[in-house]
Amino acid sequence: MSASVVLHVFLLTFLFFSLEYYSMRVDKYLSEKKKLIEKKLDTLLPPESEYPEIIHRAMRYSVFAGGKRIRPILAIAGFEACGGKTLNRILPCACTIELIHTFSFIHDDLPCIDNDDYRRGKLTSHKVFGEAIAVLTGDALLNLSFEIIANTNLKVRTKVDILKEITKAIGTDGVLGGEVVDIISEGKKLDPEKLEYIHTKKTGALISASLKIGGLCAEASPKKLKALKDAGSKLGYAFQIVDDILDVEGDDSRVGKKTGKDAESGKITYPGLYGIEGSKSKVKELCSGAKGIFDRFGVKGEILKDITDFIGERTW
Repeated sequence: MSASVVLHVFLLTFLFFSLEYYSMRVDKYLSEKKKLIEKKLDTLLPPESEYPEIIHRAMRYSVFAGGKRIRPILAIAGFEACGGKTLNRILPCACTIELIHTFSFIHDDLPCIDNDDYRRGKLTSHKVFGEAIAVLTGDALLNLSFEIIANTNLKVRTKVDILKEITKAIGTDGVLGGEVVDIISEGKKLDPEKLEYIHTKKTGALISASLKIGGLCAEASPKKLKALKDAGSKLGYAFQIVDDILDVEGDDSRVGKKTGKDAESGKITYPGLYGIEGSKSKVKELCSGAKGIFDRFGVKGEILKDITDFIGERTW
């Protein structure tokens, strides 16, 4: 066997084990942080036995219906990338991000919006508790998130900055605005500008805010906060394009809800405008851009780069 062949085999073997190592590292990180988040969520949510019981059962039903907890984990990773060490500083705020995300999809699933029967492989809130309770459950989770932030031991200035970030991310210049444009664009001509607006607002805004909130809890410099925000914008955009791709070629059992609904509803999607290959190419471009920004954090940014790869390659 020639030296060049041996070297080639060695490099391939090294690459294989390197990829295995990084995959194990991100899996371990996601698993550990998910457990911490869910333990904290359990203490923050009212018990099911507390009156009026039905709303508290509904809140817990949707919050603990599954999910990878990517948004709160990104907040923790952003916190650590900025030198944050005491997780008790970030955990309550990270959990509020998950409560807000849950609020958004409970309302998104309602018959008057996307009319989904399943979320994360389980019946949606309105299918179990009825539409009225589902609406109120979303409202309750949103209100609870603000209460939790107000009750943290963070500096008043930090609390205000976090509240500003969250309310902007979910307002008419964020999640809500993206949802509105998504609804009013159904069945209309595919428009690249509207598509980017929907994706960067409806999904991207909260993911971007999650990273920045991590930095705020770590009292990071304005330069680092901007880096987290900019990387989050790219990562959030990529996340939604992957969602679009999965709606076309994903498996219902893995995605956790019925696929193919975007095309049926006449929604503006990335594959609808640029095709599957064009969509996958854009995901790679955005993830590469996000990782380039995370490089600025040195070793502390490595896990953020791993999570970026995980998001770009996900099949759920």
